Amino acid sequence: MQAQIVKSISTTIVVLMLSACATSGGPSDEDILAGAGAVRLNGAQVKAHVIGRTEAWLHGGAYYLADGSLKVKWRKTYLNGSWEVSADGTLCYQLPRWEQRCHFYMDKNGAILMLDAGDNIGERPMYDGNNLAKLGRHSINSGRNR
Repeated sequence: MQAQIVKSISTTIVVLMLSACATSGGPSDEDILAGAGAVRLNGAQVKAHVIGRTEAWLHGGAYYLADGSLKVKWRKTYLNGSWEVSADGTLCYQLPRWEQRCHFYMDKNGAILMLDAGDNIGERPMYDGNNLAKLGRHSINSGRNR
């Protein structure tokens, strides 16, 4: 009887361990990049990276002002919103009729990569000043719909 209980407990532990492995999905993009030497930007570094610059997205882009206001071109529409950065470097922005979005950046040997919802979106072109009017429908050639 005791051996049967031990066997049942052992089987349960193995099933739980396998279940945890199956749902974990492996290492995150952040972990993979960190393992390759990439470093997450902190709040001050993110501000230095974005303030006064236009970040190109696949269907537009964002211009970050020092006062926390944000100008966005999305497809053919212009929007005004706000943005803020936490000490850990998470940048969050809010636009009318959009849910709040957050992302962060990692520096991999000088390439500044954007990570959104844990996914490596890649390096986004950055332009000094407000260049939203110059961005076309496909502002960059690859990446996710951001």
